[in-house]
Amino acid sequence: MNILLINPWIYDFAAYDLWLKPLGLLQIASFLERFRHKVSLINCLDRHHPLLEQRYKKLPLSRKFDCGKFFFQEVEKPAVLKDVPRRYKRYGIPPDIFEQELSRMKPPDLVGITSGMTYWYPGVFEVIKRVKENFPSVPVVLGGIYATLCSEHARNFSGADYFVEGEGEIAVLKIIDKLQGVKRDYSDITLQRIKEDIIPAYHLIPHAKSAAILTSRGCPFRCSYCASPVLNRDIFVQEKSQKVLKKIEYLVREFRIKDIAFYDDALLVNAKNHIIPILEGIIKKLKGKVRFHTPNGLHVRFIDKKIAKLFYSANFKTIRLSFESTADETQKISSYKASRQNLTGVIENLSSAGYKKEDIGVYILVGLSHQRMDEVIESIKFVKSKGVKAKIAEFSPIPGTVEFEKALTKSSLPLQEEPLLHNNLCFYLWNKNISYEELCKIKNLTKG
Repeated sequence: MNILLINPWIYDFAAYDLWLKPLGLLQIASFLERFRHKVSLINCLDRHHPLLEQRYKKLPLSRKFDCGKFFFQEVEKPAVLKDVPRRYKRYGIPPDIFEQELSRMKPPDLVGITSGMTYWYPGVFEVIKRVKENFPSVPVVLGGIYATLCSEHARNFSGADYFVEGEGEIAVLKIIDKLQGVKRDYSDITLQRIKEDIIPAYHLIPHAKSAAILTSRGCPFRCSYCASPVLNRDIFVQEKSQKVLKKIEYLVREFRIKDIAFYDDALLVNAKNHIIPILEGIIKKLKGKVRFHTPNGLHVRFIDKKIAKLFYSANFKTIRLSFESTADETQKISSYKASRQNLTGVIENLSSAGYKKEDIGVYILVGLSHQRMDEVIESIKFVKSKGVKAKIAEFSPIPGTVEFEKALTKSSLPLQEEPLLHNNLCFYLWNKNISYEELCKIKNLTKG
């Protein structure tokens, strides 16, 4: 089959590219290519698309380590978000470039579309609409986070023909086989083998300067605000360290990738058999040829002196730590990721290894149903007293989590029916403990 995969636009008040790649689609593409299917990709979030410079005179500026702002165009704000005092935007390549990409393609036999945050679905709907206008008889498959967590909403309103909840590789193959009338034994095609044996198809992003990778699936912890157990069906599996190293070496050798971001939910779990041999292999084989980053946030209590030294020697440039809060109640719901003492010790370990304190970022959570401004301010002041950067992570009520159920009891807004209200920048619309003005004050406190 001739298969077109699409990574849709982001519709939001803010968006920034921290090594964001359509990793799920790249994984599916590589998997389907093994079954002799021809796969192409349109990445609506391509900051380096050549037509941006030709048609719009300039590309969005890249900042340190290939991060940067997306090209954007302001669009009409949805009525349900009218009280948010921010401009609403479409982030990614303009629609005319997207249409040109579609027009120069041979009509595909199948279109697969992913979905990110639940409240980004307007970009998904817009892509499906345009695909249907260009290829009215071609079936569309929708998967990804939104399609999994808001499956009823997606089935009722998206316009897609097929839906995939959870991992997509085998599910998409089954849809293709059904359309082609192929009978196959799927018992030998396990997700563990897929994850270990397949390298994401970065050849579909020919001008990529950076890459995102996953070395595990799921998370063994049960933070009450996180959907990882729902998305991964309570499974936690780590790849073998030697296979992870081969993937990294391949990305550096074949595509000259200079920056690689680890997006694991629990990168440091089982460190002796996982991250430690990966770091040792990077130090031995790559010798500073590539920079590494951990934007997802590391579990603080696992970073001992040895791991801190290995991170520094392996050329990890972006270190982000998950702390969440100094308050006991918030620590409890975040699986006690880090006490004050834990964080203090880890900062000392990282500093002793060679990191400057100002290069260390610590995530603080704001917006949980029980949180008040004084808790967040106390947490920020504690983090800043250690000489490191405090970074605000606004709470998003994610369906399927404990905190989503708490938010439902507190809010009179239709959080269950309208995913746009899951937006992390508008929790104050339903949680009156912290106002928008107070949120701005909190963000200003992290600066300087």
